[in-house]
Amino acid sequence: MEGAELMNRLDEKFLILSEWIPDLVRHCQEDYAILEVQGERITQYQNQFFETPALDSFENHTRGRKDRFKARIRRYGSNGIAFLEVKHKTVHGRTLKNRVLRSKVHNWNAPLNESEWSFLNAHYPYKQGQLTSMQCSFDRCTLVSTKRQERVTIDSNILFHSDQAETSLKGLAILEVKQGRIDRLSPIHSALKSFTGHPPPLGRSTSMSKYIIGTLLLNPELPPRIYRSVIRSIRGIIDYTSQR
Repeated sequence: MEGAELMNRLDEKFLILSEWIPDLVRHCQEDYAILEVQGERITQYQNQFFETPALDSFENHTRGRKDRFKARIRRYGSNGIAFLEVKHKTVHGRTLKNRVLRSKVHNWNAPLNESEWSFLNAHYPYKQGQLTSMQCSFDRCTLVSTKRQERVTIDSNILFHSDQAETSLKGLAILEVKQGRIDRLSPIHSALKSFTGHPPPLGRSTSMSKYIIGTLLLNPELPPRIYRSVIRSIRGIIDYTSQR
C-alpha cells in the first residue's frame, strides 16, 4: 500500500452488479496486487456518519455543490482500528482526506473526546455536526496497481441501518477508482468496458456517496435532487435482483 494511500486524489465511482466482481478481478489480475491482511482478502468496514441539524452535508451533496464535506467514524474489521475521518471534495474535483486514530479503550463509535472534537471543528466547517444513528457496513476488497498511482476498492454486501429502519443494496456493489490523476486507460476501466449493454448507471461513472444513498433509502421523504435518477435505478435493480 506504500505510495497508494492517496489521501489527496481524484475518484471515480461505478455501480456494478456483485456477480460481475470475479470476472472484473480476473480481467485485470496481471495489473494489480490484492491487499491481504492477516490472510484475509475481504475486510468488513463499518461507518457511522456525522450530520448537522440543517443537513449541510446532505444538502450540499444532493444540490451538486462542488465544494463539500463529509465526516464519519470508520472501523476496519481486519484489525479493529477506527478513525475519525473528514473528506473534502474540492471545486477542482479532488478528494482530500484527513483522519485521526481513535483509541481502542472505548467502542469504535463512542462519543468523541475533547481532542477529537478539536480535530472535527478544524476540518469540518459545518456548524453543530453530531454523530447520527445511521451506520453502513460493507465488505471490501482492495486492488493496488503495480504500475500506476492507483487503488481500486470494491464494496459489496452494503447494508444501511438507523434507529428506525434498515435496507441494503441487494445484488449491487460499488467500485471506486482512486488515482493521483485521472487515467481512463487503466486496466480497471478496460475491464469495465466488457460489461456493456446494461441500463445506466450500471458500469458507468456516476456521482455516488454511501452516506447520501443510505440517507435517501432510509428516508424516502427527503428530496433526492441530482440523485433522483440514481435512486430510481437502484430501487429498480434491487427489485429485479430480489426476484431472480
